[in-house]
Amino acid sequence: MAQLPLPLTTPLASDNDAQQGKDEEDVVESTRLSLSSLLNPKRWDLPGWDSTTAPMIPTAETIEQLDLSIALLSRYRNTLRPLHRLSPDVLIMIFSELENDHWDPFNLSFGSYSWMVVAKVCHAWREVVLRSPIFWRQLNTKFPSAALTALERSGDSGICLAIHYDSYSDDALKAQALAVVEAVAKQMHRLRWLYVRSDILKTDNDQISYLLQPLVKHPAPMLEHLITQKVRVTGGTVPLPTLFGGHTPQLHRLRVHYVRPQLNSVALHKIKYLEFCGRKHTPIVMDISAFLDILEKCPSLKFLDVVKVSWQPAAEEDERKVQLGNLKYLNMGREKASVVADILDRLVIPECAFKLQVWYNRYEDNKFHIGVPAEHLLSINHPLRNITKMHLQFLNGYEGVLIKGQTKEMPFEIHGLLESDTVAHLGDMDAISGTVFQSIVRSFDLENVEEFCMTEMRSNSRWTTFTKKVWTELFRKMPNLKGFSMYTDPCYDEGFYRSILAALSAPDERTGKLLCPELERLTVCGDKTWSSLQCFRMAQTRHDAGCPIKQVSMRLAHYASFDDPEDTDLPLLRQYVETVDLNPVELTFPDWPDLST
Repeated sequence: MAQLPLPLTTPLASDNDAQQGKDEEDVVESTRLSLSSLLNPKRWDLPGWDSTTAPMIPTAETIEQLDLSIALLSRYRNTLRPLHRLSPDVLIMIFSELENDHWDPFNLSFGSYSWMVVAKVCHAWREVVLRSPIFWRQLNTKFPSAALTALERSGDSGICLAIHYDSYSDDALKAQALAVVEAVAKQMHRLRWLYVRSDILKTDNDQISYLLQPLVKHPAPMLEHLITQKVRVTGGTVPLPTLFGGHTPQLHRLRVHYVRPQLNSVALHKIKYLEFCGRKHTPIVMDISAFLDILEKCPSLKFLDVVKVSWQPAAEEDERKVQLGNLKYLNMGREKASVVADILDRLVIPECAFKLQVWYNRYEDNKFHIGVPAEHLLSINHPLRNITKMHLQFLNGYEGVLIKGQTKEMPFEIHGLLESDTVAHLGDMDAISGTVFQSIVRSFDLENVEEFCMTEMRSNSRWTTFTKKVWTELFRKMPNLKGFSMYTDPCYDEGFYRSILAALSAPDERTGKLLCPELERLTVCGDKTWSSLQCFRMAQTRHDAGCPIKQVSMRLAHYASFDDPEDTDLPLLRQYVETVDLNPVELTFPDWPDLST
């Protein structure tokens, strides 16, 4: 029986592939680059590397691949550095601080991402920056290409838009800026901060700029800041129109120039910072009742800054008071003191620091409004009933007085100037300083004052009317006074302290007792007519009456060459005064509240 021949035993195709793959793996394994071989140049097998290897003629492709390999090795080297151990979360925190240092939307470089040089340090840092949407929130119409790129990379993060220019001479630049604004308008749900120049919100023809119009047509549900940068414009002031359909439920910072807010301009219920300002010659015209209407809609208000406003009287029947329990800082100015006092009297602000710039206007002959409500109008809990420190600084060259004070809760400051009509009829501050001083004394509740200081700033004039009677009226209102200081120019010789010491030495004609029984410290600087004998007699009188002076500090011309009071006649005072020195300490006040955040 014939037998069939056996088939040839050839390997299957799959077996061939497996064998070939195994061989390739062995080759790759044998040529795989290791750290030990990389660190030992003697083991490098590179053409032309040394005399043992033949050179080669490289192609452009070889050079390109070599550059890529070197870049990958550089990246690997960076991973070995200790800095690479920082996690992405830590890097994001560090880069966020760097971003905050460059977060000034009114800086012309805002939105240029100049701080992004950190992305060039290494591949890992670049990946962190590129993959973090919070680093791409700065949009500026000045850099349209960067703004559009950042808008895409910012993902769903809130964005900040700065519109720096209103008019462009180049139509192309105008179109590019408008393209940025229109792109943002399509994502209004992400707009958190909007910064514009004041001439964009109110142009010379009292309209909203074309650059802002695409935005204000849509609601802004996440908008937190709407802030303008003050620039020169023509025309007057106008009401702030309704923006974003009035739908800004998260808005808490509003600062505008040359426009006055209205109840329907934007949502007010979450406003914490409110600022508006008019022009010097064309101030904002606003009646007090409308202003109170706005404040009533701002229960969370912490910061209020209103200047260059011409206030119109409130409605005759409007006697309401607005509770602003969260208000921490108030700045008002460029208005008559009587008007500012009326507004201040309508605000219930228990813990508020305030600065006022006012014109002292006269009433009842030579009496002056100072800018605060009359003492008898203050409620029991009004902060001005708790004044503990006061410093009067006469600014003679400016015909004004700077009043700095401190209540038990907050500092306050009133910068008052004389009106030109007052100077024309009564003379400058030198002639009426005593009258102004009496108006100040009569305007404030000084019962709790413990420190009082007074300085004058010009030496070529003589003050009048600062008599013993004037000082007696002051001391009578300060039963808790502990420290009194007087700083005058060394050339001044009017003799303030002679009348002051006389008032402190004589019993009050009403009570028969010495004034200011708690007085412990006297400070005098610059008084050429200082009398050590009169001070000695005053100290003796008060010591015998059971209310002794404990410290007298002086800086006087006739003691200028002495470093030690022992070399002068001052040790005689120590019979009745515990400490006598030549190193006066100036009155200090607490810092103003920090409302930067």
